[in-house]
Order: sequence, then C-alpha cells, then structure tokens
Amino acid sequence: SSDKLVISIPTISISGIEFWDYFAFLRKVYTILSLQVLLTTVTSALFLYFESIRTFVHESPVLILVLSLGSFGVLLALTLHRHKHPLNLYLLSGFTLLEALTVAFVVTFYDVYIVLQAFVLTTAVFLGLTVYTLQSKRDFSKFGAGLFTALWILCLSGILKFFFHSETVELVIAAVGALLFCGFIVYDTHSLMHRLSPEEYVFAAIDLYLDIINLFLHLLRFLEAVNKK
Repeated sequence: SSDKLVISIPTISISGIEFWDYFAFLRKVYTILSLQVLLTTVTSALFLYFESIRTFVHESPVLILVLSLGSFGVLLALTLHRHKHPLNLYLLSGFTLLEALTVAFVVTFYDVYIVLQAFVLTTAVFLGLTVYTLQSKRDFSKFGAGLFTALWILCLSGILKFFFHSETVELVIAAVGALLFCGFIVYDTHSLMHRLSPEEYVFAAIDLYLDIINLFLHLLRFLEAVNKK
C-alpha cells in the first residue's frame, strides 16, 4: 500500500467538514477510484483477450520490473506535488496507467476463470466492506499500527518464500495478504470519513485503489494455490 498521508482535522458535524464539502470530497474520491478500476479492468481484459500481447508479455519478464519502478517513481513525484493542480492529476493518470499495465501483466499468467473469480470476489468484498464502514460507528483508526506492522511482516514473508517455496506457504501468505488488505479497506475508508483533509482526495483515491489491487492479486494467488491442491 502507498504512504498513508493522514491529516487530523477537528471533529464537528461530519469530521469537521461541512456536509456539502464532505459530499464533494467523497464524490471526487470515488469518481477517481471508479476510473482507476475501470482502466485497470479494461487493460487486463485486453491483455487476456489478445494472444499476441500475452506472448509479448511472457517473452519480456523484465517488463514487470520496469513498470514497478516506474510506478514507484511516479508515486514519489505525486507525493511531492500532490497539491499542485493540474500536475497532480497528470501524475495520477500516469501512476494509474502504470499500475493497470502491471496488473494486466500479472493476470496473463493465470487462467481466465481464476481471474474472473478473483475479480468478482474483490468487487463483492470491497463493496461490502465499504458499506459496512460507512455506516459503522466504530473507531477503526486504532488498528492502523497493527495493519502496518502486519504489512511489513507480509513483505518479509514474500521475500522468504523465494527460499522456502511450497504450495502451502503460498496459500497461507495469499490468504493472510487478502485478509490484511480487507483490513486496509476498512481502515482507509474510515480515514476518508473521519481523518483526511478534503485536499487529500488524490491520495485517498490512491490508497483505496492500491487496497483493491492488492486484495485482487492476493485472491488470485490464493485461488491458484487452492486449485493446485
């Protein structure tokens, strides 16, 4: 997940934001998020549909490294210029395109049926958790430290699996990763409602987008590991 730029604001009415400002903030975030998911879905569908693209991808494994580094670089630039309009939107578009290409690259290595299963599950889980968090009165901000600690552990586990690879290890890491990003969806949605400044709509959208992408990729790995059992 990306850097969580959380800004505390006074709590009056709806998180210190007047209702219409709050509504406009949510509309911006979820409009951007919808466009990001749409671009990623369409790009992945094209990569899966055209045999020539799949062949090119499978013959160019270094491409995933280039896309990942490019995505990280653009995200870093976006962090530095997140309040400079319209530069922030140009950088956001570039970041989303690189992420969409990265996801599309990955899905070409999976069976279409598994990709569709992961897509449907991700959509259902995200919508369910979003509705739950939006109507919940619980304070989920206290789970932030635990989630980020678990994320570091997950990253280290991902490195270790290259040395101790097994289908069981892959299954466990994928399941834990999927559950972790379910937690991040709840945490980031709660932050969106109660802690983020309206000026941070770009990063609010990026946080949720990366939660969705990571949930989808871990579900892909989980379903693949289950099918191999």
